[in-house]
Amino acid sequence: MANGHDNVLSVTLQDDQPRIEAGGFDGFLRDEYRGLVQFLRRRTATEQDAEDAAQESLTRLLRYKESEPASAWKPLLYRIATNVANDQSRIVVTHRTDKHVSLENQEVAAEAPTPEQQAVRDQEIARLTRAILQLPPKCQRVYLLKRMHDLSRAQIAKRCGISVKMVEKHLATALVQLRRRVGDEASGAF
Repeated sequence: MANGHDNVLSVTLQDDQPRIEAGGFDGFLRDEYRGLVQFLRRRTATEQDAEDAAQESLTRLLRYKESEPASAWKPLLYRIATNVANDQSRIVVTHRTDKHVSLENQEVAAEAPTPEQQAVRDQEIARLTRAILQLPPKCQRVYLLKRMHDLSRAQIAKRCGISVKMVEKHLATALVQLRRRVGDEASGAF
């Protein structure tokens, strides 16, 4: 005790030690949480960021629960908290998260097919088009109303002035003839 500070420090540590031991590590975390959030609030952008940093700091402190004495928890916690706040600041700067634009509702272009894939696809479409044009007129009309306009069978029946059963018959006929003319390899196109 060269000066009065040593005496104050030892009294403070002695005063804290029983309090920490009484509540244990969990009590220490509960006691420090509000003060830690206030400490971090000055170093983070929002209250939520401060609370997130406090949670992260407390989680990291768990690693030292057994290896460090209770008297070291508080300075260690605030050192960890400072590092967490600095990490958050670096992430904001390097990732520029505030400048990000959400692509959630945007259409993203699919990978373009190769010229060979496109040529094969064009040939399949040409064969399917010819096959559709070769269907009987009523069968062709029912098929196109279903596939191109996505009408229900009842809507097609009403529009064509025929029964739903006839619509189903025309659709079945169309599918059989298209598969026979185009082949099963393009059956996904039907």
